[in-house]
Amino acid sequence: MNFGNLQAQMEQALAQITEKQQEMRKVEQDLLSRTATARSKDRMVSATVKAGGELSKLEFHDDRYRTMARAELADAVVKVVEQARADMLNQVNETMAPQLGDIADLRESLGGASPFSEFLAPLMKMQKDVTDSLNPERGNGK
Repeated sequence: MNFGNLQAQMEQALAQITEKQQEMRKVEQDLLSRTATARSKDRMVSATVKAGGELSKLEFHDDRYRTMARAELADAVVKVVEQARADMLNQVNETMAPQLGDIADLRESLGGASPFSEFLAPLMKMQKDVTDSLNPERGNGK
C-alpha cells in the first residue's frame, strides 16, 4: 500500500471539503439576505417571505379588503403567501442545485462508501444544517 499516495489523496479531499465549506457559507449568507414578494392577480394584496419561508410583510394596496367576506380575504392572503413561498423555494433550489451537485461529485470521486466518507461527514452535516436553517420545518422533523 502506498501511504504517500493515500496521504496526498486525504490532503486533497480535505482541501476540497474546506473550499466547499467556504462556498456554502457564502451561499447561505446570500440566501439569508433574500426575500420573495408575490402580489395577487387583482393587485390588492402582496406578501413578502424570507429564505426560510416565514412571512415578513403583508401589505394591502387598497381598501377593497374591508368589504370582502372573511373567507374570501383569507383565501386571497393564503394564496399570495403560498406564491411568495413557492418563488422563494425556486430561488433556493436554483442557488443550491450547483452546490449539491458539487458535493455529490466530491462524494462519488472519493468512492462513496470509501474510508474517505468520514472526511465528508462534516461537509454533509454543514449542507444539511444550511438546508434546515433555510427551511425550519424540515429541521424540526415536521
